[in-house]
Amino acid sequence: MPSASSPLATPATTRRDWLILVAMLGAVFAWLLYRNLGLNPAIFADEWYYSKMARLVPLSESILPSYLYLWVFSASSACGTGFLDCVRIGNAILFVGAGPFIYLITRTVARPMMAVAVTVFSLLGPVNLYTAFFMPEATYYAGFIVLSWVLLTRAGWGWAPLSVAAGLVLGMMSLVKVHAMFLLPAIALFLVCASWLRARQAGGKRWLVTGLAGAVLLVAVTLAVRFGLGFLLAGAPALSMFGDFYNNTASSSTSRSLFHLVAPGFINGRGHVMVLALLMPLPMALLLLAIVSRSTRREASAPFNRLALYTLLVLGSTVGMTVAYTASIAGVGPVEVIRLHLRYYSFTFPLLLALAAAIAGLPASATARRTRTVVALLVGAAVLAALVMIPRYATTDIDGPEIASIRIATWTGWVIVALDLAVLALWARGSRLAAQAFLFVALPAMLVLGTHATSNYLRQLAPPGWPPDNAGKMARDLVPKNEHKLITIAADSVMDIMRAQFHIDEKDTGMLELAKGAPIESYQLPARHKWLLVIGEHTLPADVNVVSRTAEYALVKLASDFQPIGTVELSRAYGAGSLLTNAEGLSVGEPWGRWSDAKQVVLHFDRPLPAQLDVILKGRAYADNTNLPFTMRVGSGEDAPSASFRLPASFQEVRLRFMTDGAQRSLTIDVPRPISPSALGEWPDNRELGIGIAEIGIGSSSAK
Repeated sequence: MPSASSPLATPATTRRDWLILVAMLGAVFAWLLYRNLGLNPAIFADEWYYSKMARLVPLSESILPSYLYLWVFSASSACGTGFLDCVRIGNAILFVGAGPFIYLITRTVARPMMAVAVTVFSLLGPVNLYTAFFMPEATYYAGFIVLSWVLLTRAGWGWAPLSVAAGLVLGMMSLVKVHAMFLLPAIALFLVCASWLRARQAGGKRWLVTGLAGAVLLVAVTLAVRFGLGFLLAGAPALSMFGDFYNNTASSSTSRSLFHLVAPGFINGRGHVMVLALLMPLPMALLLLAIVSRSTRREASAPFNRLALYTLLVLGSTVGMTVAYTASIAGVGPVEVIRLHLRYYSFTFPLLLALAAAIAGLPASATARRTRTVVALLVGAAVLAALVMIPRYATTDIDGPEIASIRIATWTGWVIVALDLAVLALWARGSRLAAQAFLFVALPAMLVLGTHATSNYLRQLAPPGWPPDNAGKMARDLVPKNEHKLITIAADSVMDIMRAQFHIDEKDTGMLELAKGAPIESYQLPARHKWLLVIGEHTLPADVNVVSRTAEYALVKLASDFQPIGTVELSRAYGAGSLLTNAEGLSVGEPWGRWSDAKQVVLHFDRPLPAQLDVILKGRAYADNTNLPFTMRVGSGEDAPSASFRLPASFQEVRLRFMTDGAQRSLTIDVPRPISPSALGEWPDNRELGIGIAEIGIGSSSAK
């Protein structure tokens, strides 16, 4: 651990140091553009949602409160069909733009060339994978680094300007990713603790008042920016802290006891502990030693203690938030609890590298040798545990490219574990070479693996791309632009549908989810759209007009004779004055529509239904009902006209045609297998769900 008298910040940064840094940053920027530009999109639904919310709908309609990010990247629309590459250029500018701030943070505890190395290694880390995506990770990374620069290097501004500056940055970060709000308690606590550290060093007595005043001011400014700037950008919807998506996620888990989060939280949390030990063995040992050894804290320099305290608080809050969130959605699927979402805290890794750089070439304290050995053994045990247990976790290039790239169950993982243990052994012995071994041997080995893995991942996105990419581009070019909103995309994967939607670049395209290899039935042909884009091997009805066909996709132009009479949105109240006067077997209205809660749904209308009746139903099925047929009847008699149809778990439109006597006023839907979410162990809801109906359209196939 560096001593208080160690001249860590000398010699001063020279012009040569800055030139080397700028040249390195320029090389990283050029490499990112060379690697990223021209690729197809990758992450769905994220990239499609962010593109749509930034460029195709008003900010007030965004389901995520990332209003500042969406507003900034809405400018990519000026690039036409090349908007994704413009986003990638913006990502690279912001990501590499964080470099000088990483350098300045590291310079508070390390020498110039060591700070250059930390900066370059940080930007070459697998986290740069996110610069290739239409997602806010690169912007958030830059914001966090600037926030850290303010808090770690601008203490001379005084408590009030420092708190205001930090609040401004943190408030803007919360409008990039709402996750920034979980940093607020950690930053507020840091201001109080930093005030105490300054008072201990300078002999001040009002540290608690100053620290608390700074924390209160930080919270006030952060919230003012979050809601004030958010309101200016998006209006009243910005006054909701977390937005529709996260509010719905939270509401689905609030009824569960916190006790239920303990077991999944423990499983997920131990995974993150092992990953941090594996990726950052020396920095994690330094943090743990700073926590348990008073003599180490006393001997360390003030900048080092400030950096260690800040890193501990922000890393603890972000990892804690990650574990709590993962535990809260553990019931969504069997894999969720073992997914390791490193991207929710990997932006803190430059701080950990700066801690390691701080002790490079310095002798370890002799007073904490025994404690240092115990700490090294604990971290080493976590590294060895990772060798055995991490293969049981779900690690992916998107959730955590840093750990996914190591392939710990193979020889590459064994090499990294061996290097980590060697670093910890050197550090435990007090060797000056421990930091150099970590920064210039173990870390570069991980960076090589990360670069290889991320490059391989992105290489599969190179043109010509996958069938959904090519199908979407073909439809975009062949269908007149003013009719893009009249395209329905059919495929056996929602991700494939969204991939095609991304290229067509129209918010109102429809979705038709099919079983793999299933034919397209006549009732599935969209009645209100003019075009059908079919991806995959799906037999079409014989009488459709195929405009373009390849072995992997087809574009169909539809001829519709649908004459609308009226439409009912089930999210709204029905009764007097509505086409739908009453309903049986439907539950309460929700923002999207209503679930059935009985074996049968009966819809009563205010007028006789036409003799040549067309019914358009927009709905989705729940649980086993996705694999079973629903039956719709006109009227209630045994001989009533009927038709069968199927629905997936996502919303889909079906068109059902009937010949009736023209006197019926009701539709009946038989639900094959109602079942409650509580019976399936998903969430505490005892309603027996079967079909979710968003909209019912009534029309005729002949003009009135």
